Order: sequence, then C-alpha cells, then structure tokens
Amino acid sequence: MSKTKGKGVVDGATLSVELKPKPGEEDLVPLGKTPPVVDGKAVAKHYKHAASKSNTYSSPVVDMIYYMARSGHLPDNELCQFLAAKFEAERNLPAPHLPPTWDQLVFLSANLTRLVIDPYREKCNSRVEIGGQRPRPLTLDWPVVVGGIDFARIPSRTCDWAAQAVARANLAVFMHSNCQANEIRDSQRIVLVDVTAPTPDLDGAAAVAIHAPTAEQLDSNTVGPMLEKIRKQTRGQIPVGVTAPAYNAVSVVDETIQLDVDFYVADGQWTDNTRPTSVLPELSAAPAIHVLADTVERLRHHCREETVKIIYQGGIRAGADAGKAISVGATAVGLGLSAIVSMGFKITRVVDEATILEQLEQPQDGDQAIEHLVNFAKSVNMEVTMLARACGKSCVTNMEPEDLRALTIAVSAATGIPVVGKDYNFRHGV
Repeated sequence: MSKTKGKGVVDGATLSVELKPKPGEEDLVPLGKTPPVVDGKAVAKHYKHAASKSNTYSSPVVDMIYYMARSGHLPDNELCQFLAAKFEAERNLPAPHLPPTWDQLVFLSANLTRLVIDPYREKCNSRVEIGGQRPRPLTLDWPVVVGGIDFARIPSRTCDWAAQAVARANLAVFMHSNCQANEIRDSQRIVLVDVTAPTPDLDGAAAVAIHAPTAEQLDSNTVGPMLEKIRKQTRGQIPVGVTAPAYNAVSVVDETIQLDVDFYVADGQWTDNTRPTSVLPELSAAPAIHVLADTVERLRHHCREETVKIIYQGGIRAGADAGKAISVGATAVGLGLSAIVSMGFKITRVVDEATILEQLEQPQDGDQAIEHLVNFAKSVNMEVTMLARACGKSCVTNMEPEDLRALTIAVSAATGIPVVGKDYNFRHGV
C-alpha cells in the first residue's frame, strides 16, 4: 500500500498563492507567513482594487476575506483601522469609464412589446431606398454599404474586388473620386467629393457624399456652392448627401438641411476637427456612436426625419451592430474594417494599419475574396432580418429605438435609449 503524503493543516490565508508581495511590502499582505501584527491601513490600501472585483473572488478578495475573518486574533482597534481604510479605498477607487459601444445595447423580444409575426409566413423585407424623391434613387437589396476605407491607398485589386462584390449583391461602395480601380463603373458608387477640390467627373455615380478636410468647413457657405455644381452636373438625377462628423454633426445638419440634402453620412470615426487621414480609421479608437442620435435628433427638429436618410459608418462588425444602428435611426450601415477582414486576407490579429496593409499585398484569389465579401454582407443582412422578426417587424426600416434597451448610463446618454429596467434615458436635451 502506497503512502499518501498528508498536506497538514495550514492557515486559510495561504491558499491564495497567486498573491505575491512586492519586495519590501511583505508586511502588507496578510498571508500565513507574515507577522501576526499587521498595519490594517496598509493592508486596506493593498486591497483597494478588491471592491471592484468582489464578485469574482480573485486572490486579493480571498485574502481580504481571510484577513477580516481573523478578528479573533487581531485587536479590535486594528480591525477597525482596517475597515475604515478599506471603505476609504473603495470610495477613492476610480469608477471604470467604458466608452459607449453597440455591445451595451440589447434588443427587446417582441413578446414584451407587440404581437410576434409569423416568420414562416411573413417575410422580412430588407430592401432600402435612399433619395426616393430623385429620378434615380440609390436602392440597396440589403441595408449595407462598404465604406470607411480609403480605397485610393490600398491595392487597386482590393478596390476591384469590393466593387464586384457590391455589384453582385446590389449594394453600394464609398469611393473617392481619384480611386483608379478598374471595376468601379460596374457597381453602385457613392462618390466622395471634397468641397475644397474641383468638381470631379461624376459619370456613372449612383450617389454623391460631400466631405471636407475639416469638420468646420461643412457649412452652408462651402457645401451650398458645391452641391449646386453637383446637381447641375448630374441634372438632379441622383441623391446627394453630406458627411456629418461625430465632431460637429449637430451644426452640420443645422447648416445644410435647407440645401435640399438627400442623406447624411453619420461618421462615428471622425471625432476631431481634422478629417481622419488613416486608411482604416476604425483602428484609431472606438466609434463615437452618439453621432447617429445627434443626426436623428436634428432631422427630427427640422421635421425631415422621414425624407432625409442616414448612412452610419464606424465600428460595424456584424449584423447585431447593424441592427442596433438601424433601430437608432440609420437607413443603412457601412462595413469598413470588417469588410476587409471578411475578404480572407489571413488577418488573424488586428494590430495596426501597417500590418493589415502588408497582408493586403499578399497573394489572394480574387474570386474567393469577392465571394467572401458577398457572403459576409449576406450574413449581416440575415442577422438584421432575424433580429427584426424577433422584434415583431416585417421590414428592417420599421426597426425603432423602442426595440432596444441600454445596459449602461454611458450608452444611454449617447443614443437616447432607456436603461434596461427603467423608463428613463440619460441623453441631454431630450
């Protein structure tokens, strides 16, 4: 019979072996091997992060419990000193401030809001139209466009593949007027026009989106003349929109709404006065999703919410993000970095722009890249329609803010969506 070596009886505090004191701070941690008398205030400071992790039972929390359980071995004054210092540390602990993201919004089941549609008998229409008052409106089979990428600064073959993919799915792609891809003219192009540059050739454009080097330049004095030139060149046949940066979307809408604008591009990545200069702006920071609610509110203020559409771009990764943006007020969403990744460039880690651009130069099968992007856009649309049905809607354009609830005060303030469990939103001015 083999002998089993007994572990013996140990002090409970020695169980949390992951917590190791730093050199010179051995007397601050209440482990079994430390001196029996420990300064309670010093111990509390060591466990100042325990308050925010008390539900995880991390090593500091376990040790804190052990220390507090030793009240029979510690003088009352030392224990009181520890508790007072602990409360002070918890009070001074900075609250984690998470930026508002689409992940902090959730959908409400139709069972909680209205009668559920029969998904077997009622189809969910995903076709959307932008600029319906124009002779040639921009029509999308799915509420998806490809944008938020500087296609002029990536390999031209990638532009070709993106253009062919949107043509196959009857979607649209944002392109700068100087993009020299070969297959652009066979797809629905939303041409980006700079107000400070000469009016480009708009032959074959399905729509035009006006932008500027700085957000402050997007006012009536600069946008108005350019819009008139575009209307004259296109004979007023196609929709013309204006970019609404997250930096100053409210003022842009107020300044340009009387210019007969057909749509706004709510850009969640344009957060400074200067327009983003990177190829993939989504890599710089999380999108400022408040731009969508800002744009919707100003359109509602001017009684143009029903006629002027919004294309939102910035941080859309899948159908859930797209569905939430549509519920807040977007007509369509732009796929940027997610579209590039979906084309199958072996991008296993999104680290920095240089790494991604290097991957784009690697050999790639064009037919597969086109098919992958079409499949990704199709999957996004399928997820949007599934969520719309779950909310009792037979058309994606019927999705509304009432279908959502916010999980945090920050996202409620950014979108105007009520916090879950309450009939109150934290957005200013509503």
